[in-house]
Amino acid sequence: MNQALKVTKLLELDDIKSKKILDRTAQILTEHDFSYTPPQIAKEIYEAISDITGDDDPVLLSKQLATQEALKIDTSFVQTIKDAIKMAVIGNVIDFGAQKQFELGEMIQDHFSKEFSIDDFDTFEQELKTAKEIVVLGDNVGEHIFDKLLIETIKKHYDVKANYFVRTKPIINDVTPKEAQFLSGCADIIDTGIETPGFEIHKTNTVSKEIFERADIVIAKGMGNFESLYQVAKRPIYYLFIVKCNVVADAIGQDIKSMIFKRG
Repeated sequence: MNQALKVTKLLELDDIKSKKILDRTAQILTEHDFSYTPPQIAKEIYEAISDITGDDDPVLLSKQLATQEALKIDTSFVQTIKDAIKMAVIGNVIDFGAQKQFELGEMIQDHFSKEFSIDDFDTFEQELKTAKEIVVLGDNVGEHIFDKLLIETIKKHYDVKANYFVRTKPIINDVTPKEAQFLSGCADIIDTGIETPGFEIHKTNTVSKEIFERADIVIAKGMGNFESLYQVAKRPIYYLFIVKCNVVADAIGQDIKSMIFKRG
């Protein structure tokens, strides 16, 4: 409901359209039980928002502003893969759909010197030594600026092929093929066919599924991918995100704003 309300304010909608969106959101919520993940419900809500507004990319302005903000960040201090992992996870605070919002610059100042609450980096580094192909499951626009930095830093140290997975069309502020062209010089951009803000294995296209299953390492960015894959995927995945809601915090036993790099 909060996301729907935020969209009405972002688009400066009148009361009539705003009420239509909120009413339809409430109806969608009553039609779903707790067996559905937040990304699955978000897909229906944002489709309803697009139908009512006639706007296929209702949070475009938010994505543009997030990209501008991320590009202003000086990342010259990032030298190691661990540094790049931290920047990539801090970038995960750029999230229009999050329960709690955090300011990017403040998070960099506050969190870059902190340790991960769950940290499987040592295992990750060992696996990188023999890896030939990796997958990064993209999450939010703006955040993708730091995903590029991560992939480039990994490739400076290891000879690996990189694939960057994106949503097939706009959903919340998630990365689509359009925004992902920013990474085309360092990774193959893979349109997964996914329309939800989370990687649902049973709905991905054949090409994406084959790459996902064969890759030596998969990094899943953000809570949407975590919610869709955790305890569902049949292969090891590194979950890289900032805890931004109480439900996920309780599920992994960590506090909100914690940095997570968890192999699961």
